[in-house]
Amino acid sequence: MLEQEEAVLNMLRRYKVLRIEDLSSGLLDFSWSQLISPSTGLAERNMIALRRVGLSYQIRPMNQEWTLGEGQQHEEPPAHHR
Repeated sequence: MLEQEEAVLNMLRRYKVLRIEDLSSGLLDFSWSQLISPSTGLAERNMIALRRVGLSYQIRPMNQEWTLGEGQQHEEPPAHHR
């Protein structure tokens, strides 16, 4: 598993459901493109689910229910938890 894939999965273990933008703000060691490609790969292998919400996407582990509705955000962005 790629380092980026492991980082995405670790964030999902902590936050359960994330907007795709949360990845780049929460994983500052990686560029946007270094996170999108692994996220797509994880989705293709049925490890995470992607769902379009407005102009963005939400991601979650396959065994987790969607908890964020359209337009909802986390109370505090993941970057503040580093």
